[in-house]
Amino acid sequence: MNDNSVKIVQLLEFEVLFPNERPLMPEEYLKGGEKEVILKVASLFLSFKSYNSKYVDNDVFLQMFFGRENQEFAIEISKRIKNIERERNGKIMILNQFSTLTLFEDFFSIEEQAETQSHAEFEVNLFKAYLVLNSRFTQMQNTAISSTEHLEDEEFRIPMMMFCTDYPISDKIHYNIDRIWVVQIIKAIYLFQFLESNEQTRPLLNEYIKYFEKNSWQDYLKSLISLTISVIKKDEETYTDIVVNEENFEKDCAFIEKFIVLPDEELDEYDFLSLRSKPFYKVENGKYRVIFDLFVAEKIFKGVYFILREINKKLDKENQISEIKSFFGKEFSEKVLAYKVIEKIYKGKCVKYSGQEMDDLGVSGAPDYYIRIGTNILVFESKDFLIGKDKKNSFDFDVYLEEFERVLYFEKTKKKEKHKAVKQLINNVERLIKIDFLDKGYKYKDVNIYPILLTHDHQYDTFGFNRLIDDWFQFELGGLQEKGLFIHKVKPLTVVNVDTLIFHEMGLSNEMSLHKLIDEYCKQTNINRRPQRKIADRNQVQEFCMSKHISFATFADNFFDKRKFTKIPVLEAVEDALFDKEEEF
Repeated sequence: MNDNSVKIVQLLEFEVLFPNERPLMPEEYLKGGEKEVILKVASLFLSFKSYNSKYVDNDVFLQMFFGRENQEFAIEISKRIKNIERERNGKIMILNQFSTLTLFEDFFSIEEQAETQSHAEFEVNLFKAYLVLNSRFTQMQNTAISSTEHLEDEEFRIPMMMFCTDYPISDKIHYNIDRIWVVQIIKAIYLFQFLESNEQTRPLLNEYIKYFEKNSWQDYLKSLISLTISVIKKDEETYTDIVVNEENFEKDCAFIEKFIVLPDEELDEYDFLSLRSKPFYKVENGKYRVIFDLFVAEKIFKGVYFILREINKKLDKENQISEIKSFFGKEFSEKVLAYKVIEKIYKGKCVKYSGQEMDDLGVSGAPDYYIRIGTNILVFESKDFLIGKDKKNSFDFDVYLEEFERVLYFEKTKKKEKHKAVKQLINNVERLIKIDFLDKGYKYKDVNIYPILLTHDHQYDTFGFNRLIDDWFQFELGGLQEKGLFIHKVKPLTVVNVDTLIFHEMGLSNEMSLHKLIDEYCKQTNINRRPQRKIADRNQVQEFCMSKHISFATFADNFFDKRKFTKIPVLEAVEDALFDKEEEF
């Protein structure tokens, strides 16, 4: 997105484009076609830019996809799409990452078949097979509509419907590959430094390095980054092939083959976890193709945990880390990553306490980080969590409500109610209003209080998610008001991705502080904000409603982009951590 507006786009389905034709199964359309062509086409589609792609223009896409023999067919398809857009008064989109990833997965493991289709026939049938996958996807999305129909308040129902529609796929379509890459490198450096410095994790790190046959984590990270640079630097929207040089051929092939998906491998159908784990496939000896640029960039940091988890299972019991996910969530995500990032964006004179410092001082139920700068108090809860892959793919509001409530609001056990982030934040807001806290150097009616949920994955930078979490917070805040407490300067709960703080560290340090940027975000997402002009078209009404529910990450990106403030700390961090002075990055 280039601004804070939201546009409704409809996906092209088989039944809409070919209303008088019975759809076949994708494998029926593609029987007798060349498997390598299917994989090549999927990799090509997945290489297109996530924003400002020329192939968003359907005519450009159709001209690229269809050869000379099918030009009349392409022209006819273009006419039909334009008619549908006029009838529906909305933009029609052909490509969808979910359909493309499904196409790759479904046909990667099939055996080669005898070719019985001509090239021209196969083009048409591949196009039809793709639209059938689009239809499957929209049928799955229909759950989002049916599961939110019972919500009576349209101001709440529309964003929740759009959240359910978008959440399973948003992390694969709403991203900036350059920014993902920058943040992944910085987080990976922090992670490996943590693994090296922590006595408990050093055996795990040593086995990790041994698995990849490297001398150090720096060597490993340099090798992995070198695989990703071609994805980041490419100018054309086309698939990326990695061709291994003759020098160190065997060693370099052995390294990259740790990241390739194998033909006989059973692929995990949920959330494309297999392709996330292994985002390359082997074309021929010494030649490897990127399946999806995003998954390659995410291997730098996000992929490390899953490899560590598997290695941890094989360690001797005395070296194993029990509850490894919660260990990393607490010891690294919160105590290293969150602390470092927050301290970098609030360097000046202010009152600061980390969660560890408050624990050491005996403060029970303390937030994960506390800052007071003048009359502004920021209280953070850091949550590094993942939703189960089957639940994430449900598109079902009730499933999401139950799962996010359990993880972020409260969880009832037989003995008691366990408070999670929202409840923890409201408890600390109450203490701050009562000045029942370490820091007592303020008047409660003078301070603005900013409750912040700090997340660690961009899948939660989804339209409508902040609204859902803040609704719980506002309900609890109403309870404080009923107690007679002064809540009028408590800001809405804001969901902030730690990646946003990392990428915009310089902007948040020098241009616009986090709490002031949250103020601007609250103006954009104000529930009582009204359109500047009268709008009657339903699509425009929905677009306006949706614009009030964008994520803070999207808002921050757009804010700094508009001001052309794009200074980032990555080069200095990478050079200091990985490279000798004479080496060039």
